[in-house]
Amino acid sequence: MSIALNITLAIAFSIVVYQDLKMRLIHLVLPIIILSLGIAIKWTTLNWVDSGLCFVFLLLNLLVIVFYFSIKNRKLINPFQSMVGWGDALFLIAIVPYFSLRNYIIFFVLGMIFSLIVHTVLRLLFPVEKSIPLAGYLSLFILGIIGINFFLENDFLQ
Repeated sequence: MSIALNITLAIAFSIVVYQDLKMRLIHLVLPIIILSLGIAIKWTTLNWVDSGLCFVFLLLNLLVIVFYFSIKNRKLINPFQSMVGWGDALFLIAIVPYFSLRNYIIFFVLGMIFSLIVHTVLRLLFPVEKSIPLAGYLSLFILGIIGINFFLENDFLQ
């Protein structure tokens, strides 16, 4: 059953990549599927305290974004209107069960760097939109981690 769940997970991440790159949005069902698969796959090792702390980390990041851009623009800014899509936020919440707090922070930082590099290179090579398909790039990053896990028989998603 674990193999079937992991294949379904890889398919869900692939659909996120496709949808976010093509349309700059992802269907609401995808983060729900990813979260559900994460809970099912990690059920025996899931640390609910770590998951809660990951959520708090994500919330603090969003609050810092609101605070920074509100001060910069001298008015209250809603980051979901112009900077971060709801799909991106839901995706970041959906992947919480896959990581410990330490690994979630590492993933978050490296995933953001990966997204910036990939988007910059694609903008230089092809005419692409200025908006960054963050959920798509992070899904691509996770698919790479899953591939490395498969070939090295390790679990970097812990």
